[in-house]
Amino acid sequence: MTHLQMSGLGKAFGGVRALDSFDLDIAAGEFVSLLGPSGCGKTTALRIVAGFESADRGRVVIDGQDVTRLTPDRRDIGMVFQAYSLFPNMSAAGNVEFGMRLRGVAPRRRRDRAGELLDLVGLAAHGGKYPHQLSGGQQQRVALARALAIEPKILLLDEPLSALDAKVRVNLRGEIRRIQKDLGITTLFVTHDQEEALAISDRVGVMSEGRMEQLDVPATVYREPATPFVAQFVGVTNALLGSIEGSHVVVDGSRVPIQEARSYRQGAKVRLLVRPEEVHLAEADGNEMSAHSAKILATVLTNSFLGPVSRVTVRLDTGEGQLVLADMPSPEGGGFAPGQQVLVELRLRRPMLVER
Repeated sequence: MTHLQMSGLGKAFGGVRALDSFDLDIAAGEFVSLLGPSGCGKTTALRIVAGFESADRGRVVIDGQDVTRLTPDRRDIGMVFQAYSLFPNMSAAGNVEFGMRLRGVAPRRRRDRAGELLDLVGLAAHGGKYPHQLSGGQQQRVALARALAIEPKILLLDEPLSALDAKVRVNLRGEIRRIQKDLGITTLFVTHDQEEALAISDRVGVMSEGRMEQLDVPATVYREPATPFVAQFVGVTNALLGSIEGSHVVVDGSRVPIQEARSYRQGAKVRLLVRPEEVHLAEADGNEMSAHSAKILATVLTNSFLGPVSRVTVRLDTGEGQLVLADMPSPEGGGFAPGQQVLVELRLRRPMLVER
């Protein structure tokens, strides 16, 4: 298994800085995803590791060897692209054998290895088919098998599932993770799909403007975002407008106690970032609310059944009439009807404020 390090990487395209002192250390056998909006630098980082882009500064080190100036063919890296990039005139087995043929692997060994890998990706019966005879998901499996055929030290995945429909994406991402764990191959995965990154990664790196905002296990990235950017980018977040008053944030006339408010100037205009699952609703005439929490009157606009969770959209009745999303277990949240008046309670695990 292979250890991958990126240290102080910088890259600019014209006047646009794609990477700015970017660092990333991936342990041997680890699966790390880079997540961020378009233009944040995640694909540039991956292409520099692959050798398809040269860094303006910084180093890429694989198992202690500086490979920053090596050509792609000398890095022992397998790559799966967003576009399947299969050779249309070759069968699935021929595509998988291609890299081995370039490396001078004997024909019999090539055939045996291609068969093993097609079986690994669930396509043992499709080796003789050509790309146009395969579905999108099957083509991507062939591309994965081809990348693994050369027994690379590192596997790079550049948005490999984005062209597939939702159900195929979910199934294939699970297969990629299974294969990665079975082989123990060090993997860097680039995606803009948050669910994808959180579901299959050992760690997730959230990027913005060429820098790493946070790198941690998926649960921590979601539940304990390190920066306001991460809090707003990962998952769904309510951004409630308020102002600072002592150790409280005043939201539409209700005082929400937040110790972090003390570090802001009095009267400062802020956004209070709140996950939908931190919002609790109760009937306006009920007494379910805790005695010391802020209670805000609101009116239900919509109630969407999402299986185990119901997502209720409410409009606060006071102030600016802000919209708030509440995710509640369906047995609790499913009974709220449009037009019903409710009380909103914020059950904050880790309050986060952004000045506006």
